[in-house]
Amino acid sequence: MKMEIRAVCAGAVVLAAMAWVQDAHAQRSPWWERQKAAQASEATSVAQDGSAQPAVQQPYQPYVPAVRREKIEGPGYTYIEAGAARVDVDMYDVSESGNGGYLRGSLAITDDLYLFGGYDRVAKSWSVDAEHAKVTIDQAEFGLGASVSLSRRVDFTSELSLLRLGGKLDYKDRDYPEDDFSGSDYLYAGKLMLGIRARPVSNLELWAKAGYLRVDDNLLIDDSAVGNVGIQYRFTPTWGVVGEAEFYEDVRFYRLGIRASF
Repeated sequence: MKMEIRAVCAGAVVLAAMAWVQDAHAQRSPWWERQKAAQASEATSVAQDGSAQPAVQQPYQPYVPAVRREKIEGPGYTYIEAGAARVDVDMYDVSESGNGGYLRGSLAITDDLYLFGGYDRVAKSWSVDAEHAKVTIDQAEFGLGASVSLSRRVDFTSELSLLRLGGKLDYKDRDYPEDDFSGSDYLYAGKLMLGIRARPVSNLELWAKAGYLRVDDNLLIDDSAVGNVGIQYRFTPTWGVVGEAEFYEDVRFYRLGIRASF
């Protein structure tokens, strides 16, 4: 558990550092140069005779904060979405899949930081004569993300989150009800992801992330590398269709849903 606490603290320092260096990064970005040109154009020039003459205005494109920029042309960080989910599990020489649903959201709290969270729940059932078994897997996630603008349409992101992974088994036997069983368990994990979010055109958004999952000690699941790729197609400025795939070492999540961006 001490390892998880140190990992979370280290991730928080990374996020804070990214937000702190945003100002230095901004000074090198194109909009900062436009801001300096705009301020220079508004200044008055002093002629040789000492009289003040207004400088010639130069066209420029003003800086737009990321929270407002996402409504115009940048990646979006304020949204809610829901849809269908599927999980494929390959471990211990067993391959199974389950279907269910998910709910997720994100909120931009500053130009550089955003909160995000989600919940997935999938299930798989088996029936053989009088016996019936059902396995349910759920994943809850909550985290903090930081973004650095690489251009007006591309951001670099860093995300640190805490996950709660749960499982439940229900077994029933109509012939021998005394053998019925129901049990559940859960564990916690920390996840750090680094990636790129891009909006190449106004109605299309793409993202790709990679990172690492650090799981609390248990007998079933090990630490794992993580990959995530996704796409959103906006058919209106607010509503869009989202498809995403998330890959762990032995588990794969697939999501297809509807997103409302604000």
